[in-house]
Amino acid sequence: MSVGRFAQVMAAPDVRLDEACLAMSSAIQRPLDEIEWLAALDLLAAECPTPTLDGVVHYLFGQLGFRGNSEAYYDWRNSCLDRVITTRVGIPISLSVLMIEVARRLDIRLVGVAMPAHFLVRTVDGPERFFDPFAAGNELDRDGARELFETVTREQVPWRDSFLQPTLALPIIVRMLNNVRSIFQSRSDEMRLAIVMEMRAQIPQLAESEADEIQAATAVFN
Repeated sequence: MSVGRFAQVMAAPDVRLDEACLAMSSAIQRPLDEIEWLAALDLLAAECPTPTLDGVVHYLFGQLGFRGNSEAYYDWRNSCLDRVITTRVGIPISLSVLMIEVARRLDIRLVGVAMPAHFLVRTVDGPERFFDPFAAGNELDRDGARELFETVTREQVPWRDSFLQPTLALPIIVRMLNNVRSIFQSRSDEMRLAIVMEMRAQIPQLAESEADEIQAATAVFN
């Protein structure tokens, strides 16, 4: 169980989204060379022909063909940033992380939008612009984001304008851990579930609220 690097990243004053995602990925599959995968993100940014927001969208989702993995949406590998870089497929949140991190390297400031049921990316400087990395970077306005939400949730959840507020790194990591926890629970993958719960134990608010669940899950290592 290799959660030491994840604990180190999460203990930093400012959580780095790329480092946290790679540490999570390394823990649940195999040890990764973090420097190699950070360099892969650097290279993606360096090779973007037009270092603008529209240029990043066209480059990632048009030229390189990153897309949502509709065929195997619940494959846990969709949550691993290294796998997303390699296969060019993922789920909304992992593709959003990719877009945010490539843009950051080009001094383009983007943030996540933790809309229930479907993660988006938005601008924080200048006019509001929303993007759906799962749908090839499709751009949405507020009305379009709400329409997408109501389609995905089948209008079973009341809309709130707050769903489109910026989401910082820590809540993004928690949501990614929520996703893989649910998948490993459904697969009865006790070993990887235990690793996920050990990572959740490195986040103080989760460690306190889920103490009993963490203890029960990680008993597999005792």
